[in-house]
Amino acid sequence: MLAIALSLSAVPVGVQARGAGAAAVMADEADSAQAATTPGSQELYLDVSLNEVATGTLARFVLVHRRLHASAATLRGLGLRWTGSATAQGLVALDALPGLQVQYDEARQHLALLAPLDLLGAAQARGGYVTPAPLQADPASRIPGLILNYDVYGQHDDNSSSLGAWNELRLFGLGPGVFVNTGSSRAFRARGARDGHEAVRLDSFWEYDDPERMLTVTVGDTLTGALSWTRPTRIGGIRISRNFALQPYRITTPLASFAGEAVLPSTVDILINGIQQSSQRVQPGQFVIDSAPMLSGAGQAQMVLTDINGQRRVLDFALYGTPQLLEAGLVDWSVELGAMRRSYGQQSFDYADDPVFSATARRGMSDRATLEGHTQLAPGLQLAGVGGGWRVGARGGLLTGAAAGSRHAGHNGTLGSLGYQWNSPAFNLFASSTHRSAGFRDAGSLETGALPRRTDQAFAGFNTRLGQLGASYILQADQDNQARRYATLNWSRQLPRNATVSVSLSRGLDDDAGDSAYLYWSMPLDRHASVSASARHGDRSRGLSMGAHRAPNSDLGGWGWRAQATAGDQPGAQAEVSRLSQNGQWTLGANHWRGDGNTPSATTTYGSASGGLVLVRGHAYAMRRVDDAFAVVDTSGFAGVPVRLENRVVGHTDANGLLLVSRLNAWQANRLSIDPLDLPVDTQLGETSIDAVPQRRSGMLAAFKMKRIHPVDLVLRDHAGSLLPVGSRVWLEPADGEFDADRAPDTVVGHGGMVWLTDLPEGMRLRVQTGDQLCMAAPTLPAGSGAPDEPGDLICR
Repeated sequence: MLAIALSLSAVPVGVQARGAGAAAVMADEADSAQAATTPGSQELYLDVSLNEVATGTLARFVLVHRRLHASAATLRGLGLRWTGSATAQGLVALDALPGLQVQYDEARQHLALLAPLDLLGAAQARGGYVTPAPLQADPASRIPGLILNYDVYGQHDDNSSSLGAWNELRLFGLGPGVFVNTGSSRAFRARGARDGHEAVRLDSFWEYDDPERMLTVTVGDTLTGALSWTRPTRIGGIRISRNFALQPYRITTPLASFAGEAVLPSTVDILINGIQQSSQRVQPGQFVIDSAPMLSGAGQAQMVLTDINGQRRVLDFALYGTPQLLEAGLVDWSVELGAMRRSYGQQSFDYADDPVFSATARRGMSDRATLEGHTQLAPGLQLAGVGGGWRVGARGGLLTGAAAGSRHAGHNGTLGSLGYQWNSPAFNLFASSTHRSAGFRDAGSLETGALPRRTDQAFAGFNTRLGQLGASYILQADQDNQARRYATLNWSRQLPRNATVSVSLSRGLDDDAGDSAYLYWSMPLDRHASVSASARHGDRSRGLSMGAHRAPNSDLGGWGWRAQATAGDQPGAQAEVSRLSQNGQWTLGANHWRGDGNTPSATTTYGSASGGLVLVRGHAYAMRRVDDAFAVVDTSGFAGVPVRLENRVVGHTDANGLLLVSRLNAWQANRLSIDPLDLPVDTQLGETSIDAVPQRRSGMLAAFKMKRIHPVDLVLRDHAGSLLPVGSRVWLEPADGEFDADRAPDTVVGHGGMVWLTDLPEGMRLRVQTGDQLCMAAPTLPAGSGAPDEPGDLICR
């Protein structure tokens, strides 16, 4: 934690007591012990407050010659500490404690103590951010099912046609974990060539999550763990890893910790970059407030202390936060064992014969340093390396570094990496350099070839009143040490009406590299529509384009479209229309390129579809693509009910009272709700909201209990036609059953004999008690539209 120790005692202590040190305290203690047995001493039991905080203690005191005494144990119990207090015995005179102010109210038998910070002890009260407990999925809401996600794309021109598809099949809810299989397929036809088709399996695996231990186990196709200076490798085998995403509300980076002292009960407010992060009440004494790190890069923090008298003090200090560091003591790790995957995306079952082992670990050594390591073992290959990140000073940025060595086929290789970054609202800087020797190898290079010998990157960005300016430089050298260098310059600015303009210039710094320039402007027309224009100029091409775009509503769906015209080296036009619904999304479009003397004109038409098919509870449903988790909302058979996700309407239930909501976040509380104002008056809703916590890649049931009711508004009269008196008690009872006053629903008669019944089921009658008189009334339920019955007279006999 970033510890900031400050003294916040802003309240004057007042007149000092007579004693001035430990010697005086101990000497007076001996005198007090003797005085306790002298004539005239008085034993008191007083209600005590310390620094205006009630202790809730009735403590024993001795009054001797108008001086109050208490045992050392009593004073320690009240929270007072002084030199030698840990071993002090007997009575201690209160006025012998340095700085202690005493107010004795004899009439109220109350003792008010005001102690300076030196007497309040060294115990620290801790407050602020507390690591939340992991959310658990309700076993009763778990449902088994099958999901088929798909993306299909097809295109056609004068010479060829093609159709490609990607699919993901998931089986969940049958035992622990989830089974996943993904694949792709393609069919094509070209003039003068043979038709062809192919299908490839991509990944097949079983995955299990343990949110309590933040642990994920994957068996099948997976990726090895990687750090910033390593790269992942596809394998078929087993992976066991820490997964912080299973506790998404947990903060893994170092907390900003604010320490201080308060004499009186106070409120401590923490603000970072002017935004309040926490507000905490503290009692007199030392305290530590932990605040979640709500910034990335350099920032300014304020701690505002306000005591119960309204005295306020503000302290400013600098902070630097980065997500690349781990909280002290926190460990992130992964271990993998399997066979390396080859020809991914081209062959379905092409694996290396030899196994490979990989392990990766990161540990927060302190709030300023994180250590990391990585190793790989395979027949003929050994690799090991260490690295880490260090925060420089309070706000000096982040320094990273790594060193690794490998041995392959009798050749040794080394890797070295060094980087630095510093971010602030006004300026950003990033630089890194990675060097590998000619013999350095990792597991991936055994199949794909050697790694680049050198990679250098640098970026600087400035935020000014004239816009955002950025510059970057990249160098990459291949295994033969042939380097390619590139430099870019970017500028962007916000314009009136939320318009944006940007300019990008890039240049290759080698002899055969080219230059290019790009200008872009856009302006929104409303929440979903925008217009744009762009121009590009390079050594090999140039052009100008203008377009307009409207996206469908992401929650409720709808129509969208895009139109664009291009002039320059490749003049042409594009138009497309799309439709988003609860069942998925499809797009249809066409591109036309105008030819010149050397190239004929061409037109390409295309279409795509994306969505999912779900089989749950014996029914199949079409829905949007499910990238994470989903919920089946059940409204007890009521159709057309608007359902909200995080207060946004995302759909209406179908004829069976069901709605599939696809955009839920796993292991988080997703608030699904129904507004009672959206329902007819004759519909009763139980809980109005459900915090749905689904498992990853799975579905769950969110059941809202609803029922049809018959609200009735009546006017009750007695057998003589007089209105029943206000306050008469009314019960509902079955017409042919036993009456139980303790269990029967009841209400009272209002003014004008009126009675409002939220629900009057069939076969029920009213029992009315007026004083010691009882009468019965049997209302008739007319067939209606669901609105409450108009007031009508009912005779109670």
